[in-house]
Amino acid sequence: MECHAQEPNDSVQTHLLQEVVVTDQSARNRIANARLGSETLELTKLSMAPKMFGEMDIIKSITLLPGVHGEADGAGGFEVRGGNAYQNLVTLDGMTLYNPAHLMGIFSTFNDDAMSRAILHKGPIPPNFGGASSSVLETYMRPGDMNKYHFSGTLGILNAKISADGPIVNDKLSFALSARRSYVDLFLKMVPEYKSTIMNFFDVNAKIRYKVAAGNHLDISFFASRDNLAISDLMDMRWGNISGSINWSIQKGGWRFLTTGAITDYTTEMGMNIMDANQKLNEYIQSYSANEKISYNISDNHLLEFGIRSELLRVKSGDMKISNSRQLEIRSGWSNAAWIGYEGEFSSLLSVSFGTRLSCYTALSGNRFHEFIGLNESTPDFSSKTYLHVEPRGSIKINLKDNHTIKVGASISTQDLHGVRSTTTTFPFDRYALASAFTKPEVTTQYSVGYAGMTPDGGWDWSCEGYYKTMDGVYDYKDGVTMFSRINLESLILSGKGRSYGMELMLRKNIGIFTGWIAYTLSKTDTRIPGINNGQWYKASNDRRNDFSFVGIVTFNQRWNASLSWTYSSGRPLTAPDEKYVLGGETCYYFTARNSYKTPSSHRLDLSASYTKEGKRFTSIITFGVFNAYAHFSPFVIYFEDDSSKPSGTRAVQQSLFGIVPSVSYTIKF
Repeated sequence: MECHAQEPNDSVQTHLLQEVVVTDQSARNRIANARLGSETLELTKLSMAPKMFGEMDIIKSITLLPGVHGEADGAGGFEVRGGNAYQNLVTLDGMTLYNPAHLMGIFSTFNDDAMSRAILHKGPIPPNFGGASSSVLETYMRPGDMNKYHFSGTLGILNAKISADGPIVNDKLSFALSARRSYVDLFLKMVPEYKSTIMNFFDVNAKIRYKVAAGNHLDISFFASRDNLAISDLMDMRWGNISGSINWSIQKGGWRFLTTGAITDYTTEMGMNIMDANQKLNEYIQSYSANEKISYNISDNHLLEFGIRSELLRVKSGDMKISNSRQLEIRSGWSNAAWIGYEGEFSSLLSVSFGTRLSCYTALSGNRFHEFIGLNESTPDFSSKTYLHVEPRGSIKINLKDNHTIKVGASISTQDLHGVRSTTTTFPFDRYALASAFTKPEVTTQYSVGYAGMTPDGGWDWSCEGYYKTMDGVYDYKDGVTMFSRINLESLILSGKGRSYGMELMLRKNIGIFTGWIAYTLSKTDTRIPGINNGQWYKASNDRRNDFSFVGIVTFNQRWNASLSWTYSSGRPLTAPDEKYVLGGETCYYFTARNSYKTPSSHRLDLSASYTKEGKRFTSIITFGVFNAYAHFSPFVIYFEDDSSKPSGTRAVQQSLFGIVPSVSYTIKF
């Protein structure tokens, strides 16, 4: 996967996340941006939006935007324009993060005390990014202050966090450190139906900045996280990222050079006890990358960028333990790319942003690059294979008149890493397939068009976008198998095509005591794979027909603000068993039509209020929140089990994570 990092100018120091944002200017920036589908997140507004347990959550906040929705209640990923969560590239200071969520979506991976800014690209992806066929979320940690020390701490009923930053050497060397630890388990033990649930996490963000000279600085960033989740004796899951990066930025005249080296080690341990089977599966994704980005300002209105990238991927698609047996599969791949991009404004009526990317991926062969242990299985094809792709991307913006624009865009992008999820349960488990001689990279082509407008003062702005996307190299499980059926993942999956199209509407109010937005998405996503569903089109597992969100923020005065958000999403497709039989004393299920059933819809109301008191020595903030205010139990997991009382002898069982959850937190900053 591709990543890059870019920090704000040295003169800009963002000590607190409550940076100043002029709302009408933000609306103008959205209108003026030549990139279609790119959204710079206003972190000040996110800090006021409803937050669970006193936490501002970048991931949940972007799911309130049109074209983006969460995987499911309790699942931490997000899906963009018909793509799956694994098709998103998420970066932090040039590090690639996988499964960026704490406790299945309750908390974000991103500690708000550590963040400075975030940008989401859901339209044509900038050419410096690769390895993502759906979207890119680029995030950045704030650097420490070069002259003053800052400390903050937050204590809530379910988690606590601390942060500190300041100079090591004045005007030369600074540090920034943030850490969080949850104790959700203690709260759950007070609720009888959740007393056997295990749920906790920790994370650490750290950054050191060395100012070599004016326009020349070196950043060393580090991130670590670990989660533990178990629901009774039904399932357990443990996962985490350990990542680090070095970014060296040099700016001289109109030139800027950014050199990035990054490493990520993502591990996950999964287990479930369902249908009389006790199964455990361990996986990892290891990424080692080097990136060079060169920018040249031709003039105030014209920017040229180009660069190269190399990345080594090592993926353990499974270390499976069933009873006393063990099976293992590991693969490696090498990705290289060169790219060039241009942004320019030719007149007050026309702006463009376009570029192209040449990517080359090689499945590595040799004993040091792969491992395989299988029981009664033939060894997979580990031979070398190289794939070469040209990936053009671009947008054109036409100003109809003041404050009204039309944008059109198109792009081709590829992805070498596939995440394959079972459709017979809603467990958020993926197995990862790296492109090989058998498994081809996914190639996505997207066409999009949009209109945006705003009032002269920026008090209101609105947008409408439509898109059509085709996907080649989509993988799904064969009929009658699951991720635990065999260790050789390639023997379990089939390849085909996908398509997605939709319309996105958004209306925002930016000025006044009451601000907020309404977003609606109408979309359809289908898959067609020979050998599945009789070769006919069927609903993709992430198809959500209707998605709606409303966010309201009321600023009473400098001390008090309150907010609410209400979200609704159609149910997701599910494959249900049509027949069952007993074999060797065990119940086996037979599935026919793929994704022909649908889970119940999900909806939720979240409320939040904050009181801020600024003193001479410190600032204190008390935050009150209610998650799922009317206690709607949206599905987290749906599975099937025997039930002799039913005519079919089988029943569907829904597991939900939460009803209503109140929260209180206290923050002090000085």
